Amino acid sequence: MKSKQFFSFKKNSVKTKLIAIMLLIAAVPLIVSVVISYVSSTSKAKADAQKSLSTETNMLQSQFNETILNTETALKSFAASPSTINFIKNGDAASAAELKQVMARVNGCFSDENVIVLSNINGMMILRSDDNKFIDISDREYFKKAASGEVNVSEIVVSASSGDRNLCVAVPVYDTDDKTVIGVVHRSYNLNNFHTMLAENAEEAFIVDPTGILAAHSDYEIKADDEPTDYSKSPYMTSDLDNDVYISTVTGSPTYVAYFKDPLSNYTICNAVAVSEITSQARKSAYTVVIVGIIMLAVVMVISVEMANSFTKPILEVDNTLSALAEGRFINILKYNDRNDEFGDMIRNSNSVINKLSDIIGHIKASSSTVSDSSDELSSMATQIAATTETVAEAVQDIAAGASDQAESVQKSAENTGHITDAIENVQDSTNDLSDLASRMKDASEESSSTLFAFQESSKAMTDKITEITAKISATQDAVADINERVVGISGIAAQTNLLSLNASIEAARAGDAGRGFAVVAEEIRKLADDSEALAQEIKEVMTTLLNESSEAVEAANEIIESNNEQQQSLAETLSAVQGMLTDIEETVSSVASISQETDRCVASNHEVSDAMSSLSAISEENAAATETTGASVEELSATVTSLAESANDLKNIAVKLNEEMEFFQ
Repeated sequence: MKSKQFFSFKKNSVKTKLIAIMLLIAAVPLIVSVVISYVSSTSKAKADAQKSLSTETNMLQSQFNETILNTETALKSFAASPSTINFIKNGDAASAAELKQVMARVNGCFSDENVIVLSNINGMMILRSDDNKFIDISDREYFKKAASGEVNVSEIVVSASSGDRNLCVAVPVYDTDDKTVIGVVHRSYNLNNFHTMLAENAEEAFIVDPTGILAAHSDYEIKADDEPTDYSKSPYMTSDLDNDVYISTVTGSPTYVAYFKDPLSNYTICNAVAVSEITSQARKSAYTVVIVGIIMLAVVMVISVEMANSFTKPILEVDNTLSALAEGRFINILKYNDRNDEFGDMIRNSNSVINKLSDIIGHIKASSSTVSDSSDELSSMATQIAATTETVAEAVQDIAAGASDQAESVQKSAENTGHITDAIENVQDSTNDLSDLASRMKDASEESSSTLFAFQESSKAMTDKITEITAKISATQDAVADINERVVGISGIAAQTNLLSLNASIEAARAGDAGRGFAVVAEEIRKLADDSEALAQEIKEVMTTLLNESSEAVEAANEIIESNNEQQQSLAETLSAVQGMLTDIEETVSSVASISQETDRCVASNHEVSDAMSSLSAISEENAAATETTGASVEELSATVTSLAESANDLKNIAVKLNEEMEFFQ
């Protein structure tokens, strides 16, 4: 089971890639070195083979040239002998026997069975070193050249007497004047002797005559009746170079061919070797290196797997921990903590991040619970403020109704005052109706007194209501101030949550890829904290507006109270005036005589009452307008409190969502 785990591979895994990279690191230099070694060794082998082949061919050419040169030298010496000249000219038997002995000694120098032949100028043989018959060679090219005074080596010639394939070295025989050619001496050389020389000194060498016909080969003897092999189109025949090495592909496989052209005979000595034979040793060396490399790769494979396991196992442990973290579980890594390398640091840092995240999540859970409780309390307070605002609105409506009634009463009093004025003026016109008019004035005055008294009581009641409203608004201000303090607490909680989110982000950044998942959670927590802070600021702004409007409402209520006090003072003065008027009316009834005198004073007093009624009517209208303003402010306060309640509910929903998200972490 362990061996299967040791050699287990997964596609696209770090372990597989690491092993592949290590194998490539080992294999690439090995392959490159094998290729370079093979290329360099084969190149060197080829260069050495060409050099060696050229040297060997040069040696073969030297041996061939030596044979031709020795033969030519011997024949020239024989041709220059007086005995040879005398025999050609006289043909006596004694000279023939002597010359045959010389021919035998020359042939003995070459240790072969070749023949020396002496011919006259007409091409007829006159003396041979053997006992074969004489033949006419006048049509032979080598004879024609020698007869013209040219020392030459013939092309391939098939001997008519022996049937062998020969080449002939022909030398002219000059008369004693050294100008007149009187005969030709030539020595035949069996080309199969060159086969022996080539076979002893080369693996695959051959000689080609000046026309390109194969003369001799190291691998086999060529018979006279064999089909001639024509190499006249070969590079060594068409080239202007005296020697060279080239690659031939005539046989199908590349072959190096070195050639040297013999300057005496114009024969070409060639030596060939297959390129595959040259590179075989390099291939064997390369095979040995490859086998050793395969063994080394196997060792590297085992080492690579071991190293890959040592690298990937800690990574897998970290991956398992991160997978558990993705599921909301905090699990520490118990293995590889004692390693002193980077993987040990990674394991220890991962455990540190897990512990830190666990603490942060605990703090966030506690903070979310606090936010939830605060949002519940804020929601309850908003509900209470809404209820209080409704009560204030109802009281303001009652004040508005009372102010309207007060205005109507004042208007009615003003009308009654007008009637009094008319009555007083009628008294001046008609004293006959004075008693009736006085009675009506008394009734009207009593009615005015009752109306003024009722108006005074209504004004007092309105003052009490306004005082009550002022107290309610002050209580609202206190509640709003308390809410502001709660909002400040929420802002602090949001700031603390934001700080915790920032710490979590920092720890996640330190953890690198391992903390990337938690970095997303930390970012979401930060956004929730920012949303809570923004909502708290909105609530604070609403509360500030509410406080300002409450202050304005208190100021308006104080103004109404002051107006009511002035109105009550005017009512008291009016009531005193009416009571005085009643006294005057009673005196008028008792003393008709003094009516005329008191009429002017009544008219003046009545004007004062009328002015007071006008002032009282204006004050009542102002009270009504102030009451309407207060009602509008209270309605706006009610809307603000409603918005506050909605914001409190939103904050509560955010707290609930935060709690739900924190439940993900176990």
